[in-house]
Amino acid sequence: MSDEISLAVSALQTGGVIAYPTETVHGLGVDPFNPVALKRLLALKGRNAGKGLILLLPDTAALARVAARINAPSRRLMQRFWPGPLTLLLPAAPHLSDRITGDLRGPEGAREVAVRISPHPIVTQLMAQWRRPLVSTSANPSGADLLTPAQMQAQWGAALAALIPGADHPQAPPSTIARADAQGVTILRQGALTHAELHQAIQG
Repeated sequence: MSDEISLAVSALQTGGVIAYPTETVHGLGVDPFNPVALKRLLALKGRNAGKGLILLLPDTAALARVAARINAPSRRLMQRFWPGPLTLLLPAAPHLSDRITGDLRGPEGAREVAVRISPHPIVTQLMAQWRRPLVSTSANPSGADLLTPAQMQAQWGAALAALIPGADHPQAPPSTIARADAQGVTILRQGALTHAELHQAIQG
């Protein structure tokens, strides 16, 4: 497995698109700070740039590279649920590409970035070597069914620079996508964590 991860990191460093297993299904990833890589990813999926992309982080220190600020309720949720199935929306750093933030806007109209830390062991190994944020989006053409690793290779071929093998768990619930502030928690996508669990963590 270490060879596949090293190959994937090398591919990321040169602007390639990689596929890797997550807690649910394989994801596609690129360097979020490489505009050419972002264009390749969106073209590969046929994805509308306005939808935005989730970023995986190696640790909370990496937030400084992608978030403009972090409020106290969000920090409480990070401490309670990271690594885990929680994607948080935070004010985006000014330099972050619009291809990452998409059309997503917070209550005050500011751009937001969606971030999380994955507990998946292979993702943990990958992030330990990559050591920076990584785009995470589902491995399928936009609007189409999810692809198995074999189907990815057949459909995308050399356009996929590296593929890390691993089991998929398509029935597992996705991460909950939420925004937290002084008014409480707003859930934008219900997933593994409930509103009650998030609310309790903030109050706790």
